[in-house]
Amino acid sequence: MIETIKSAAAEITIDPKEVTVYLGYYSANGIEDKTINEAISEFESNADYRVCFAKVPVTITGDSADLGFMQVESKSLCKNLDGCDEAYILAATTGISSQRLIEKNSVISPIKGIVTDCVGSAAIEAFCDKINLSLSDNPDFLRPRFSPGYGDLCIDCQIKIVEFLCANKNIGLSLTESLMMIPKKSVTAIIGIGKEKNKCKGSGCMTCKSENCPYR
Repeated sequence: MIETIKSAAAEITIDPKEVTVYLGYYSANGIEDKTINEAISEFESNADYRVCFAKVPVTITGDSADLGFMQVESKSLCKNLDGCDEAYILAATTGISSQRLIEKNSVISPIKGIVTDCVGSAAIEAFCDKINLSLSDNPDFLRPRFSPGYGDLCIDCQIKIVEFLCANKNIGLSLTESLMMIPKKSVTAIIGIGKEKNKCKGSGCMTCKSENCPYR
């Protein structure tokens, strides 16, 4: 069964420090906190947080993962899901209004556009972190989010995830021919349900920088 949740912007905390991480080079070259905070406030006024998800069975055979609705060849995904009999398939977005805000600010000022884009990246990750905590009575048993395009998991499987979750109908998320997500600040992910507590401190493999994580 596919479930859909909508969250109010007030429920999602966008951490300015996380925004500076996404800004990288730019934050090191003098973008003021005021600019970041203004972009956060503006983004919060435009965000429409929505997520849809479903629980599926998991069968691992060598480097092949059978998730019921699709079978994929991925050594890295199989490592992430090792020991899991089930997983959540998830699609989340900050909404089309947030994308239009990024596009508008990019026209007004390249720097403002970059900052707003990075605010969006921090926002979708914060939203997914919140959803992670709500998916299970024991969220510590959930594996780090694993998204198409990470490791050797092909980006093409994003098509089947979006179709399986009816993401266009449920949350307004679609894919372009080049597999870019619309709205831009969206995420699809696979979250394994383990039998033991998660050994990873991070919430998503796409943003984790730990080279020695047991689930990479």
